[in-house]
Amino acid sequence: MQKYLLLSLLFFTTISFAQKKPLDHTVYDARESVASRRLSNNGNWAAYGIAAQEGDANLYLTNLLTNAKTKVNRVESAQFSADSKFAVFAIKPFYSAIRQAKIKRKNRRNAKGLFGHSQLN
Repeated sequence: MQKYLLLSLLFFTTISFAQKKPLDHTVYDARESVASRRLSNNGNWAAYGIAAQEGDANLYLTNLLTNAKTKVNRVESAQFSADSKFAVFAIKPFYSAIRQAKIKRKNRRNAKGLFGHSQLN
């Protein structure tokens, strides 16, 4: 009985150590963090940006009453209007376009961003 218990314990510890993922640069590149957070004046809307270590950021506009979410790509932060009816944000160029401009040593100002807005219901 003790042989089987020892053998099964050895087997399970070997499996648990074998499943660990090694840390390399791809793990750090995929890391995400909260870039910004903001609450509207009336308290009904929250905006938060999730920025990747390497890649495009995403902005989430969340209605706190209905829990409805809107995702906006390539945006880190937003500003709410005074009456909390609109959210305004700057849309950045694609990360890959900026990276290619850096590699080719071109002027990064050619990769222009846009302004966007969202009407909050």
